[in-house]
Amino acid sequence: MSQKETAILDAASTLFSAKGYHAVGVDAIISQSNVAKMTFYKYFPSKEFLIESVLVRQDQKLRVNILESVARKKNAMTKIKAIFDWYEIWLSSPEFRGCMFIKASEEYPKIGTKIRAISLAHKDWLADIISSFLKDYGVSSPEPLSNLILMLLDGLTVRENMQDNLEKGHVKVAWGYTKKLITAST
Repeated sequence: MSQKETAILDAASTLFSAKGYHAVGVDAIISQSNVAKMTFYKYFPSKEFLIESVLVRQDQKLRVNILESVARKKNAMTKIKAIFDWYEIWLSSPEFRGCMFIKASEEYPKIGTKIRAISLAHKDWLADIISSFLKDYGVSSPEPLSNLILMLLDGLTVRENMQDNLEKGHVKVAWGYTKKLITAST
């Protein structure tokens, strides 16, 4: 990937995350990335293609970060806890502006769009990872519980983005209930 392509993706990620997809125009991204309009369109022939590229890159980045967090843990329960710990760090980081996949699905609600498909694929991946850990822990039907856990994490994400001040301890409380549900499901 060229420096200019990276600059465009970085600028677009920052702007989309802060302001949303529809609110940010191509000219703002070009200005922020400090590239010529012709250079922009060389790499990204449309705004939708740029959004898709931003989401694919975000998905890859988050997969690596989450997998690194769980890789250091020894058993299934601590791996699931590591995901909650990762969320707690992310939600309290100064760069946090909400979930780009949730925002994309809200702004591009039409089923069948590539933007929505990329967003759904990210959420499905996370649910599958959680489900595999639940199965390893001995949960006989891990998919419903995995989906419930993902809804809880998404709820924490939306609430933090709305309030911009998640009370300390919400993630820990959510983990406490989740751990009880997991234990009760074996």
